[in-house]
Amino acid sequence: MSQKKQLSILEFSRLTGISRDNLRFYDRIGLLKPELRGKNGYRYYTRRQLGSAYLIGSLRLLGVGLEDIRRYSAGRTPEEMLALFAEQEARIQVEIEKLQETSEIMKLYADMAQEALCHNEDEFLVEERKRERIFLCPSFPAARDEDEAEILAYEYAGSHGINLGYPMGVMVSREDLLTGVEAPACRYYFKSARHGNAWKPAGLYAVAYGKSEYQKPQDTYLQLLGFIRTQDLKVAGNAYGEYLLDDLAVHEPDQYYGRMEVLVERRSDKAILGRAIIF
Repeated sequence: MSQKKQLSILEFSRLTGISRDNLRFYDRIGLLKPELRGKNGYRYYTRRQLGSAYLIGSLRLLGVGLEDIRRYSAGRTPEEMLALFAEQEARIQVEIEKLQETSEIMKLYADMAQEALCHNEDEFLVEERKRERIFLCPSFPAARDEDEAEILAYEYAGSHGINLGYPMGVMVSREDLLTGVEAPACRYYFKSARHGNAWKPAGLYAVAYGKSEYQKPQDTYLQLLGFIRTQDLKVAGNAYGEYLLDDLAVHEPDQYYGRMEVLVERRSDKAILGRAIIF
């Protein structure tokens, strides 16, 4: 049985996914002209044009401009094809990297929300935690207030290539905790493992969950220090604070739900390292 050699514009459109309006447009600009024109003016394509149509569709999905596609189609050679594919492969890898990073950020927020839903208001506990890689910003002692310090942290992280969509946390030094500084200087960090410059150490942590004022973490830290004493523990490292639920998940700031944690050790144990380890 002989196979049909010519495809109407409707059939060609169905096979390629390119609309008939776009096929007519591609014809007008010389990008993809039908091989045959019927006496009635109808456009007819051949099966060997399917490859070109699929390539055009793929390149358009990648954001390649029509003029670039037309220039390539008009003078295509193996060398031109290799150059075009190499350029597009580089773009694809950049997009893949962006998508992977976005997926990572979404998973972080989802994990944090799940953790929040698993704990009660004003809950205190002691648990082992794995080490976590973070991007730690420097302190900004010249900042006028916490708002300015936070903005400076965003600027610093952005200037170092950190995606500012990553969740942010604050770190309070062990020294400030033990000396009872009324308004300890917080160092901000981003939960960006792939671009991290420091580690939140593994170990035993005293943890507090609940709603708290982001600008006044010292109140929660004081409560946590009291809990640590009741558990016959002692502070062995820095404190870390994060919002598990913020305006991405709830409407009002008074609904924000946070977690404060301090690296600790049992009084009978040997001292362990507790500072964030910077490369």
